[in-house]
Amino acid sequence: MRRQRTTLLAVSTLLTITLTAAPTPANAHRAAQPHQVTNLTVRQADGYATLAWQPVDGATDYQIERTAVDTDGTPTGAPTIVGVWRPNRQINQEAPTFADAGFNPGDTFQWRVRARTGTTEQPYSDPVAATTTAPWGNPDNPGENLRTLWETTHAAQYTTDTDEYAYTAAIDALSDRVRVVELGRTIQNRPINMLVIGHPTPPATPAAVAATTPVAINCNVHGNEPGDREACLIMARQLAFSTDPRITDLLAHTTVLIVPTINGDGRAANTRGNSTGQDLNRDYSLIRQPETAAYIKMVRDYRPVAGYDGHEFGNSRAGDLPMLPPRHQNVAQPIFDQSQDMIEGHMYAKGADAGWWPCPYGCEGGGNVGLSEETILRNTLGLKNVTNSLLELRSSGGQTRPDEGNTANNRRRKTYSALWTFHQFLDYHRSNLDDILDARTKAIEFQHVPVVPLLTGDGPCVQQPFDQVTLPHVDVGA
Repeated sequence: MRRQRTTLLAVSTLLTITLTAAPTPANAHRAAQPHQVTNLTVRQADGYATLAWQPVDGATDYQIERTAVDTDGTPTGAPTIVGVWRPNRQINQEAPTFADAGFNPGDTFQWRVRARTGTTEQPYSDPVAATTTAPWGNPDNPGENLRTLWETTHAAQYTTDTDEYAYTAAIDALSDRVRVVELGRTIQNRPINMLVIGHPTPPATPAAVAATTPVAINCNVHGNEPGDREACLIMARQLAFSTDPRITDLLAHTTVLIVPTINGDGRAANTRGNSTGQDLNRDYSLIRQPETAAYIKMVRDYRPVAGYDGHEFGNSRAGDLPMLPPRHQNVAQPIFDQSQDMIEGHMYAKGADAGWWPCPYGCEGGGNVGLSEETILRNTLGLKNVTNSLLELRSSGGQTRPDEGNTANNRRRKTYSALWTFHQFLDYHRSNLDDILDARTKAIEFQHVPVVPLLTGDGPCVQQPFDQVTLPHVDVGA
């Protein structure tokens, strides 16, 4: 049975600021109009703002409006509908929230929300204005002042391979918490680097890292899906230099392994596969390519106990963050259950708090609900008894994010939603490590018992010891 637990650790790496709608003196004593949204608050975090409000009886959905304003609150741009909240977005219908991430961090905006009943638009809430959180890191502090090409161009360009190498090398040089190691080389001889991050310093050897029950994040296996990679690079800077007690506590209790770009050739060419055209996410157990060989050798040597694998998803109707646990038929039940708990017991609830929309892979007309080949990393890791999940970033804004025809806004939403997810993953590991290790131990013990797999559809198999299995009679004389 899947376990549902509440994680107690804080989410944000920064001090969050919550602002409440304040009526102007002219309407300070005016009662709310019928069906008007009230109690609008806006809470700032890394790259996004969480809007929350009192639900309106009978509302079908809600529209979120954002307007650029100056520091005096005077509009400097046209009001724009940037979001649509629908009941399927979250598990808690009594406290609607929406994560708005389609803006340049550090700019100032005003937000309003209105309910709709069918197609009938109700009155807007009173406005809330705030300056959004700037990109993480004090620009006057060495290390913290590092920025990726994606950040410096305001999401107009993705970080190139050479910029990535310079950025990660600078983090390595400036932070005692970080060591960059080369796992291998791509076919075109690009380095496959991994950041090994711990506090006060990372362990010196793979075996010593393994003893810390590490976590691993694979950021960019498909070269044309770079949103997660940008999130990983930003998070590496946060982990390397933040003095937030949450960050230092996390790193004092584990080691974080971040592989920004396993498929450097595909990223350089903006192609799904590597330079041979091979989809590397169909090669992790076959290990025919140098890129997958490098990653699997890392799994063998560093022995992560939990992992996330970053992707982007083309269905515009799906959630912000479709997720999927290991589904190979021979993944041990405790690992499947623990991975599912990480998604349903943690990400869904925390998403409802923050305004993101995590959902099962394939949700909202997503088609195929996930393949079970062992060659896919989430399945390979599951078979190696690693609690893990695939993460998809919905590629287009779709109906719930109508302002993402703006390319930069679309890229920001994808990257900052991934950044949120990866931080949540670290929090889950910190709070649930005993359960993760217990699932791993039970899976290993079970795998030492001779079993016959009984396939039961597209979920994990039901496995029984040989002495409990009745094999069908076969008439050898027929």
